[in-house]
Amino acid sequence: MADETLASILNEIAPENNLGVLLAAQMGGTPQEVQIILQTAEYHEEKDALRPTGQYIVRAIGVREHRLSVGLFGAMVLADANPLLFPHNEKILQVYFTGQPESIDALLIDINQLYAQTYGRYDPFRRMADELNPTMPLATLLSKERGFLGEMPEPFAITIGNVFERHGMKTNFIESDDHRPPEPFRLLVMDDSYLVAQMFSAEPMGN
Repeated sequence: MADETLASILNEIAPENNLGVLLAAQMGGTPQEVQIILQTAEYHEEKDALRPTGQYIVRAIGVREHRLSVGLFGAMVLADANPLLFPHNEKILQVYFTGQPESIDALLIDINQLYAQTYGRYDPFRRMADELNPTMPLATLLSKERGFLGEMPEPFAITIGNVFERHGMKTNFIESDDHRPPEPFRLLVMDDSYLVAQMFSAEPMGN
């Protein structure tokens, strides 16, 4: 559950003509704390103007990952389930494959499409290469009859296993790291900006 003030902010931004403005972001009292200052506003179409309705400071504690851009945003969501949380809340599996695809190019396209569909709409800057075997190009690796594909969160590993199966190949998994925290991470999304942290709180400013 979001704290009361943060839940109020989410409700304020939810209506179609309401917007948020990310004004600033800064480190908090520890390296794992990020503070953002945001404003809620109503858009008046006839005047083509914004009427501020509130200003808040939002604190993210136990921050693991973030991408923030100041400016307007139209949607704000606090989520407990999202692909961006996979690396932080799920088991990490080593993925191995056997067999050769009929078309390496077709398999490469399917792998890239799967990655884009899973992560791209939330973070277009995320790199699939960070999760793959770094010892050789992916096309070279897939040309072999068996190999180590890479380490990836369990939900994505299972899905990519289904892709390999469609290409006549087999995969098997070895648990690499069960690093799931006692307190799961959560995701706060503001259009293209997001924070992955264990706790979020908010309070009004200037009231």
